[in-house]
Amino acid sequence: MSVPEDDAEQYFVDTVPIYRNPVQLPCAHQLPPHYLRSWCQYQLEQKQSRFTCPRFDCVKKKTCGAAFCYQDVCQLGELTAKQQEKFEETLGALAAAALCDYKPCPGCHSNVERANPNNLCVHCTVCSAKRAKPFYFCWQCVREWKGPLYNASKCANNGCQQTKPESSGRGPLVLCTPEFKTVILKKEWDDIYNHLSLKECPSRKRMALVINNIHFEYVDDRTGAEKDEQSINTLLKDLGYNIVLLRDLTAEGMDVAISDFSKREEHFQSDSCFVVIMSHGKPMGICGVSHTYMYGQEKDVFPVDKIFNHLNTPNCPGLRDKPKIILIQSCRGNEDGSVSVQDSAPGPSLRTEHREKDFCCMRSCTPDTVSYRTEERGSDFIQDVVEIFNHHAHENDIEELFRKVLKKFKETHPNQMPCKERTTLSKKFYLFPGL
Repeated sequence: MSVPEDDAEQYFVDTVPIYRNPVQLPCAHQLPPHYLRSWCQYQLEQKQSRFTCPRFDCVKKKTCGAAFCYQDVCQLGELTAKQQEKFEETLGALAAAALCDYKPCPGCHSNVERANPNNLCVHCTVCSAKRAKPFYFCWQCVREWKGPLYNASKCANNGCQQTKPESSGRGPLVLCTPEFKTVILKKEWDDIYNHLSLKECPSRKRMALVINNIHFEYVDDRTGAEKDEQSINTLLKDLGYNIVLLRDLTAEGMDVAISDFSKREEHFQSDSCFVVIMSHGKPMGICGVSHTYMYGQEKDVFPVDKIFNHLNTPNCPGLRDKPKIILIQSCRGNEDGSVSVQDSAPGPSLRTEHREKDFCCMRSCTPDTVSYRTEERGSDFIQDVVEIFNHHAHENDIEELFRKVLKKFKETHPNQMPCKERTTLSKKFYLFPGL
């Protein structure tokens, strides 16, 4: 059953502090503890065992990048015992990968190091102990070994030496043809935002920021939000965006994270960006993970206006004159989005720039209404956006894609209607997937 995004038990807290003091890294930059923890988790997922500061250095005019160690994370990041265990497990796996040549055994799935790089026959001590006899597997095809055991360059399993095509991991995104792009550019060249193709610009670095608040301190968790995260990440990756994924941030953490994202040097080598935020929500903004109601006021709520402020012309020069697409999955009130009605009959020199332009923001519901999400599917909004983009991004510009999303909601989701807000695109923005 679909539940509203803010259909969570409301807690009234009188004594627990909602806002934590920022913590200071060895480089002297300060971060909210939730953001520090989430940023380090993101770096581990990128297989980086060396943590670096994400803040913008105003003196050097670039991302700080100063290194800090795991002990700093433990001391400053307020890690729970479970989070600390996960950090150490991941760090151990990364260290092993850097120092050893290992693969998971097909018998017990434990990681086994290959002692001899010239021998494809590898001995698993765990399986040997369990079976009370030696167990070997092939390093090439990762199946139980058949054939000679020593100095083996080939096993006797059928198809062992046949190279298996690697899975691209790509989703069902329909790719654009070069012919279509050529026709569109010829027909509407002066009415389309500049598109940097990888062929023409190998140094292109598209960036996307995804913030997914799942686990909350005082209200119910957002079950099913992992499905949305997986779907939107696959789509953005297929569209050519490098994703910064952050989870479980407070309002202050979201504010600092978006500020850091706006200052990234990669934007100067990009043609656009995406910012996706998924969380509980209230009429005044997006809930942080410490959201609650205290002394008659909503606490830990992030105003949407700040997203536009961080990414506007003076604050984000790397994305000047480039489309900035914002997707927000959250409630905006408690009202149902449906109503019963009676059917009716059928350059180099200084120039003046607009402060806020080239934005396109789509929110999951209209003001004062709820957004729906299920544990099995995720949210209607994110899943339908991904579906529409997968099937039509190869032929439609971004505003036409959003119109198709609205049309689908009109036909299939009578209790909810997304809406565009503060859209200031002066041209058409085609994603041209695959090009």
